[in-house]
Amino acid sequence: MDNKKTVLFLLVAAGVCLAGVFFLKAFFTPQTTGDYRNMTDMESVYHAETEIAQALERLKNSREKAGVITHSSSGRRQIALTFDGLTDHATIQQILNLLHTYNAQATFFVDGVQTAEEPQSVADIKQQGHKVENYTLSGLPKMEALPVERLVADFSRAQKIIKVTTDQEPNLLKCNDTKYTDSLLRAARACGFNSLVKSDVFLNVQQINSLANADDFVSQLKPGNIVSVKLKTNVEPPVNEAGRTDLKPAVDKQPGLKELQQKPMTEKKDIVGAVEKLLAALQKANYTTTFVENFSKHNLVPKPGQTTFRQNGLPGVIKRDSAFVWVNIASALQKQITDFFSCRTAYAAERELDKAEEIKMVFTTEPAIAFTFGGLSNRTAVDDVLNRLQALGIKATFFVMEIEMQRYPETVRKIIANGHEIGIAIRPKEGENFDEIRQRIVRSRNLLREQFGVTTNLVKQPWGVITDITKEAIQASGCQMIGQSVNVVQSKHKDYSSADQVMAEIFGKATFSLARGQIVHFRMDYYANDRLAGDLIEAIKQRKVDNIAYATFYDNPASNPANDSQYVIKPVGAILHNSKFIYQYPVDPARIPERLRSGGARKNNYQHNFLSEVSKRYIGNDEVVYEDRMLGFSKMDTRRLDKSGLIHTKDNVIFLTFDDWGTDASINKILYVLRKHHVAASFFVITNNVLNNPNLLRSIAMQGNDIGSHSEKHKPMAIRDLKTGKQVATQNKEEYTEDLATSYKKLSDVTGDVVVNGKPSLTRFFRPPTLAISKMGLATLLETGYEYIISGSTSTYDYKAESVSELIETIKKGIYTQNGELKKGAILVMHMTDSSRYTAVALDILLTANEAKDDSDPSKFKVGRLSDYLTDGYSQIKRY
Repeated sequence: MDNKKTVLFLLVAAGVCLAGVFFLKAFFTPQTTGDYRNMTDMESVYHAETEIAQALERLKNSREKAGVITHSSSGRRQIALTFDGLTDHATIQQILNLLHTYNAQATFFVDGVQTAEEPQSVADIKQQGHKVENYTLSGLPKMEALPVERLVADFSRAQKIIKVTTDQEPNLLKCNDTKYTDSLLRAARACGFNSLVKSDVFLNVQQINSLANADDFVSQLKPGNIVSVKLKTNVEPPVNEAGRTDLKPAVDKQPGLKELQQKPMTEKKDIVGAVEKLLAALQKANYTTTFVENFSKHNLVPKPGQTTFRQNGLPGVIKRDSAFVWVNIASALQKQITDFFSCRTAYAAERELDKAEEIKMVFTTEPAIAFTFGGLSNRTAVDDVLNRLQALGIKATFFVMEIEMQRYPETVRKIIANGHEIGIAIRPKEGENFDEIRQRIVRSRNLLREQFGVTTNLVKQPWGVITDITKEAIQASGCQMIGQSVNVVQSKHKDYSSADQVMAEIFGKATFSLARGQIVHFRMDYYANDRLAGDLIEAIKQRKVDNIAYATFYDNPASNPANDSQYVIKPVGAILHNSKFIYQYPVDPARIPERLRSGGARKNNYQHNFLSEVSKRYIGNDEVVYEDRMLGFSKMDTRRLDKSGLIHTKDNVIFLTFDDWGTDASINKILYVLRKHHVAASFFVITNNVLNNPNLLRSIAMQGNDIGSHSEKHKPMAIRDLKTGKQVATQNKEEYTEDLATSYKKLSDVTGDVVVNGKPSLTRFFRPPTLAISKMGLATLLETGYEYIISGSTSTYDYKAESVSELIETIKKGIYTQNGELKKGAILVMHMTDSSRYTAVALDILLTANEAKDDSDPSKFKVGRLSDYLTDGYSQIKRY
């Protein structure tokens, strides 16, 4: 009995203590976030008045200042790379690709205004594993001139926008061209920032116009520098107005804030080019990159008025205000007691739900692109869009919200009557749980079925960060989550008057075309110009879709039914359900032939008979000699290596090969010409950007062409040092091994299971970048399983050709001798880049002329695949 009383007493005491702990925390802790569960639009999402008021209160009651990170004193050979501000989405993607290629980490300081306008760019930055931090509301310079209250408002509003967009609060603040005064540091601390960042090195992108300049720039760096690249030029500095202390930027409707006026930016191509050269120079100088936040461990000005302590296992901070001590103690106690009483055993844990994957690009080889639309409130714009689509013969997907189905039922019926697909649009309110989101989807599906006779499983969240709960709800509803590859809608375009203005900023100069399986999203209710959405439909189709087709005066899809090079625009559901072209990415390794699997190659050790083996497997080029692009070989060695570049055969056969990588606009034309003439070729692919468009790579393979590697980063095995005049390597053995393995893995993940007429398209063939070779490089290729290293007999330099006729003559010289005899086994080196604009037409003319010859004509050739001749046992030192 006494034991029961004792146990009961202890339980009651524990309950009282627990209640007291929760009371202490609730009593002493100021509320730091408002309740946003009733948000219905982006204006309420970005509302930061509560945060501003709380920060001003903290500013009033505390003299604390944020610290400043200026460099690292760790001694490691590393720098912190930052990008300040944002630029257009296409340029951000190119920068992210470069960072991935060079395995570099970066911190992106983004301002609130541009974050609201480019939420997809910011989401992509975070998804790629880089850090997103605060660059103030609009990146104003000279912010030390602002009143402290205005600073607090600026920092808080930017923090709120970035948090809403990324679902994560930035830890660091950086002000553009601003002196960090005590009042500014106090304002930053009141807004919750422990540290501000001050860069000590800025990259002048216009001066980094060559690798030599980049090397010189890097040579002046010191370990621990913070190197910054400005993506946004300065806006006008703030002006203090008499009697005005608060800055309230205009907040427009979804999806973001209005853009402040700014000066023209540096050319995007200059930025991308400079970044690539910088990363290459850093890698060459053995510098690594890290996040700025890691520098805080080595160099941070301490904040006054606090001392770190550890007492009874409770870490915390002693501050002048004793209430904050109790808050920290209460918080720690609450966590420990809550953890103690929580059921965290495996059998008590909730099952983690599957999450829907956002489909931004459909993995398909079908030459089709999807257009999707949203926003039904502007009837004039909707009618104009429907009329344009009908005139162009386009069927699309319209994502409709539940409230739009209720408010605009006739518009929905008109869309359906025009033959378009209907999907469900959702925008969950902050705080909505799994069941509420799922019920929203179920209600929309029921409404579509009962009132409009439509069944759909396509769901789209048009803007905002998509939470895991939303993904789980979509998956549990049996639906597919549709995203977009290209989002045409940006808030800064709201008042634009022409499609040209929007196109220039959406696509820039580097995006030549759209790609198979891409999804392009439009909004019809956003622009001030009711016809702008329709104008954009026509402009994008004409300039980014129709230009993909092979269209000459003698062979045009419009007049030749056999010309199947034109891409079509279809509803996203129609593309998803066309199983003939859909494939799994990455490829299931079990479906890849065993000898082609990563790690499945024969592991050969050629140390004792290296030259003998290389001479069998290297097909050279007469321009690559001991003095030029041959490193590590003696003159005697080079005599054993092939320089003809010909496949040894008695057949009247030539081989068409294409290097590098390109877009659908260039490669689709080549594929059509090969298809038209019933021939196959060999494609040697630079893989660093290939995963941005895996559909195109797989399409090349599915047409029966050979797929070989042209390396991951296109680093030659040997280059000439401009200072010494000697040939030097660009990578060590370990780096080169990684490059080769990465390249092959990417090719395998996309094309490893493709078999056409009983033959795999993937090969273990390699073409050296710039055709340069080294002894170490060739040894590494053989050791990692590559079977043949192929340069070729004729470099056509097609990317330099100034006319079709000029290129035809160059190709003829590669096929025939001066006496007109066929060069049996000739390998033509061409390119699939967008700069090789005459290649497809020149080949079409040559192949047409060849087909017209009589079969008895000794100059008539057939086109072969390298894989048909470079089979096991083929040796370049034998004559056949």
